[in-house]
Amino acid sequence: MSSTRLVIGNKNFSSWSMRPWLLLRHFDIAFEEVSVALYQRNTAEKLGPLSPSLKVPALIHHETTVWDSLSICEYVSEALLDGRGWPASPRKRATARSVCAEAHAEFPHLKKDWPMNCKARVDLFVSEPIAEEIARIDAIWSCCRRKHGAGGEYLFGRFSIADCMFAPMAVAFNAYGALLSAEAQRYADTLLAHPAVQDWIAQGRAEEEPGVPLGLVM
Repeated sequence: MSSTRLVIGNKNFSSWSMRPWLLLRHFDIAFEEVSVALYQRNTAEKLGPLSPSLKVPALIHHETTVWDSLSICEYVSEALLDGRGWPASPRKRATARSVCAEAHAEFPHLKKDWPMNCKARVDLFVSEPIAEEIARIDAIWSCCRRKHGAGGEYLFGRFSIADCMFAPMAVAFNAYGALLSAEAQRYADTLLAHPAVQDWIAQGRAEEEPGVPLGLVM
């Protein structure tokens, strides 16, 4: 058994699971993937020994268990990457943490009405609240690329936790036909072209699961 285990949900729609999974994969950290199908009668029973919150994701590293996607990414950066999960510059790092917190806590309409779905390919209705949230994400992506993106194709140049936090949104925007500025679209395309993101999407599309309500958190 690996010293590092990541408990995840269905790859088709478990965007919170995707975030730390992508961080581990990008930095080639060996880990055991423990998949638990969500929204089943026995889901809580299966998660009981693995996740204190009875939710995914959860990381088990030696004797330490961490849950919540952003907390897991923070722990991985600190314990397994010598801090390389965040930008090296204090100024970049402060901005990266801020936009990650915003991605984690905000955008309720996108999370409810435009959840990540790897199998979806349909133009969805853009309500005013959805349009406002897309515009805010577009502004974050464009601003971070302009101010902090030198030295690479990602939000802060080199790949970081910030890119993991926004990757599911890029998948959702691509699935539902979101209209982005040219700069934000280039960044979304960069995320979608990441080999690990492509692998996650392919595995998500290949999954077979019973019907799940559309309004899943993102």
